[in-house]
Formats: sequence, C-alpha cells, structure tokens
Amino acid sequence: MNDVLQTGKTVLIRYPVMADRDEFVRLRQKSKRFHKAWEPTPPKGFDPYGSEAFTRFQMTANLESVKRFLLCRTEDGAIVGVITLSEIIRGCFQSAYMGYWIGSPFARRGYMTEGLTLALRYAFREMKLHRVEANIQPTNEASIALVQRAGFTREGYSRRYLKIAGQWRDHERWAILKEDWGGK
Repeated sequence: MNDVLQTGKTVLIRYPVMADRDEFVRLRQKSKRFHKAWEPTPPKGFDPYGSEAFTRFQMTANLESVKRFLLCRTEDGAIVGVITLSEIIRGCFQSAYMGYWIGSPFARRGYMTEGLTLALRYAFREMKLHRVEANIQPTNEASIALVQRAGFTREGYSRRYLKIAGQWRDHERWAILKEDWGGK
C-alpha cells in the first residue's frame, strides 16, 4: 500500500490518494448520525460528507502546517477513520493539534486506540514535535477515555471553544508531551 507512514497490528496510517474518495465518502455518509454531535459546523453551502470534502482533505493532507492520515485496517486496507495533526507550529514551539474520527461501523474495536499510538509515534519520532494537543467536548466520554489511554493529560477548559451543530461548545484541553509519551 502506498504512502504508509506507520503500521501496527490491526491498523496503519497513510496519506490519502484520490482513489480513496468513494470509500471515504461512503464511510462519512454512513457515519453522519454518529458524528453529528461532535463535528464543527461547516461553512454555509459545504457538505462535510460529500466528494468535495474528500478533495479538500486529500489536497491538504501533507502540508507544512497539517498532516491528514487515513486510518486503515491492515488485514484488508479498509478505511476505518481519520487522524489529523493541524496548526503545526515549528521553531521553539514544535506543537500541533490532533483531531480524529472513527467510522461508525468500526467504533469500539480498538482501531482508534492503536491509530492514535501510531500517529503519536509519527508526530514525536518523524516530525520531531514536542507537544500534541486535543480539544474535546466534556460530554464526549469515549474520546476522553481514548486520549487518557494514549497518555494525554487534562490541562484546562476552554469556554465556548468551537461551534458545533450551530452552537459554541465548551471543550476540555488535553495534551501529551514527547517526554510523557515514552516512545510507545
């Protein structure tokens, strides 16, 4: 499989290619109800579950300021989710924000737990980042449990941080530092 960045027992992370578009869009559409409570409000007229969303995702997958990974099963290459490192700042900061989603048919199978481990390995070893931060709604218990398993620490609380479903939502701020990660 081309563009594979990290491989684990059950999943791998890789950059998307245009040939992934139909599978990606099918998974997004199948997972729409599952994601609705957690996803940012899209710009007016933009369908975050359509082909244009994949085109934007793929075209901005490997930039200086953002890395977008497909999370795929190793057994058959099926796309199961996405992990993104964005707002990558270099220099004396060496930091990024992490976002992710799992397709509803693949939730609660451990794929994202392993995927986050792979993405953090890539962030700390290959990209030489020092800090990765994730911002999570306080009611998203599954996501909070996920980052806790990955070794993140809760650092704070951001009021009205992100617009979700048309309303500004509070978020908890979680982060992991390279020295806390321990080279998993």
